[in-house]
Amino acid sequence: MRVTVGVCKAAGVLVLCACLVLSAARGARAQPATTQVGNTARGRALLNAFRDSLPQYSGNRLRCTSCHLDEGTRANAMPWLNTAVRYPKYRSRRGAEETLTQRVNECVTRSLAGRALPENGSAMRDILAYLDSLGALPRPAAPDTVKLVGNVRHGGRVYATTCVRCHAVDGRGIAKLAPAVWGARSYSIGAGLSRQTVLATFVRANMPYDKATQLTAQDAADVAAYVLAKPRQDHPGKERDWPKGDPPMDVAYATNGARDAGKLLPPTRAVLPRRVSPIAPATVRTP
Repeated sequence: MRVTVGVCKAAGVLVLCACLVLSAARGARAQPATTQVGNTARGRALLNAFRDSLPQYSGNRLRCTSCHLDEGTRANAMPWLNTAVRYPKYRSRRGAEETLTQRVNECVTRSLAGRALPENGSAMRDILAYLDSLGALPRPAAPDTVKLVGNVRHGGRVYATTCVRCHAVDGRGIAKLAPAVWGARSYSIGAGLSRQTVLATFVRANMPYDKATQLTAQDAADVAAYVLAKPRQDHPGKERDWPKGDPPMDVAYATNGARDAGKLLPPTRAVLPRRVSPIAPATVRTP
């Protein structure tokens, strides 16, 4: 597996550092108002090197393009193509309409386990500008969802033979080659890739990085189960997700909404202390 952006079938890392700066023509669909136009080139650079560029907002070793491969243009890796025109939209995890600015910060706080960016700061404007530059490009069909039940034990064997070369025995990844897939360096339990079907689908479609689709759907499900059985950073406030009591069956944690609705709750997973608070202090200077 070779990755810089996620290698091996167990690769996983963030669930969508996506956002968009709506053009004047789309202004009516409004994101929070900004007074300056973002820099597309800088936005692309931030997405490729989030931790190095914005260390005060990063909570792990991942970058946005660890999961959104090829700078968000790879068809089967949660592409940002045509994303800009899809927001604002209703999202069940929030239980309300969500702007793309909010969606970007969802990725920052969950997948990067970091601190939310100031919504009107230059970093957010630049990220939105890059995503908007991809907005008119056609969005490819999503890969088939892998809904199989994973076998943790077999997943460990597949990981050892296929994923270790890039993601290491302890899941810490290899600097400048492949991202961490569990532990404090990886995405939090609140990230989309912490869901079994999401990670299994990503692995099946994209891993190993140099031999994508080599794994069977069952192997991908097994590797996902193995990786997700490992501890990762917590996400404060996760119990408030899906407030209408409609979380997907593979959500990794219990929610208040599901509990109130009398739904079966998932087993408790091991989590690590959070390194960075998701909420930006009022004293943080806008980047």
